Amino acid sequence: MEIIKWDKTFSVNVLRFDEEHKSIILVINRLNAAIQKNDERENVSDALNAMTLYAISHFKTEEDYMTRFGYPEYELHKEEHREFTRTTIGFCESVTNGNYNIAYDLVEYLNHWLTNHIQGTDKKYTECFNKNGIY
Repeated sequence: MEIIKWDKTFSVNVLRFDEEHKSIILVINRLNAAIQKNDERENVSDALNAMTLYAISHFKTEEDYMTRFGYPEYELHKEEHREFTRTTIGFCESVTNGNYNIAYDLVEYLNHWLTNHIQGTDKKYTECFNKNGIY
């Protein structure tokens, strides 16, 4: 069961980031499916760790472009990334330590955060990146 479906409202008009966002959505949907079918904790934990590591890599790439192009909202954007990373690492630790009950809270958090971040915060950098030849 997909919790997030990619559509054009998620596009930031930067192909690389659209593709990376699609990958993050895919992993979140995989994580949700594992939780829904009451999969083994290890599979849920693996999916969550994969999503967190992929997101961290993605954030670094976005932030590199922001610093390269002097994006004015860089610090605010970076702080959202930091908060997401802290929160998801906390969820990873909880699941790894046997607190499987937080899995539904996790999926709800990921859905809400990702949707708001991409459709709100990320879309703000589109003009800056496009103006600098990044499409």
